[in-house]
Amino acid sequence: MRFGSTLAACAALAIAAAASAQQPSASPAPAPAPAQQGASQFVTFKAAIVALTSDKVRQEFESGLAAKAVAHRYDAMTSYDIVPKVTDVRDRNFIKTLTAKGVQAVLMVRPAAVGPKSSLDAVKKEVSPAVLADMQTFAKEVSSSGPNDLIAVVHLAIYMIDTGKPELVSSGAVWLDEPVKDRDEGIARLQDLIVANVDAARPAIRKHYGLPPLTQ
Repeated sequence: MRFGSTLAACAALAIAAAASAQQPSASPAPAPAPAQQGASQFVTFKAAIVALTSDKVRQEFESGLAAKAVAHRYDAMTSYDIVPKVTDVRDRNFIKTLTAKGVQAVLMVRPAAVGPKSSLDAVKKEVSPAVLADMQTFAKEVSSSGPNDLIAVVHLAIYMIDTGKPELVSSGAVWLDEPVKDRDEGIARLQDLIVANVDAARPAIRKHYGLPPLTQ
């Protein structure tokens, strides 16, 4: 996998997805009450990571991704220890359970296609035609296999849930384009791509909610 090239492609897609999903207006939407951390009052939203996969893989994936997100200054937590069974994620009380724990945002991660011949078409119902076309173009440019002969495709969606009703903020995908030596390497690379994707979308999302730019 040409990690650097695919990373850059996915990051650019995240910006496009966030901008198209929530265009900032002349009067930005009121920001949900975010947490403030440290003396510099670095403002963040408390976010839960939800991996829609088997319970065993979910715990491992969410834990590793949350740790990497925290290293990038996100107030991130896993969802499996709040709602242990992935089947309960679809329960009508799931959002209430998260908000009761102070969660304001959700990063939903769903394997859309796994294995040889995986295609970006696996997320065509989850993203706009323009975003899908951009992803396919990126894949052609950075992946020798192109958009229809990938190893894995993962759909990402960011929701704000502070009002009790999920509001989609960004929808996109990351992918692996070459085999990995083992499952652990594949998971680690996907986690890195996901964090980079959200990092790229972060400025547009913060701007939309009227939050100050990130400080060093």
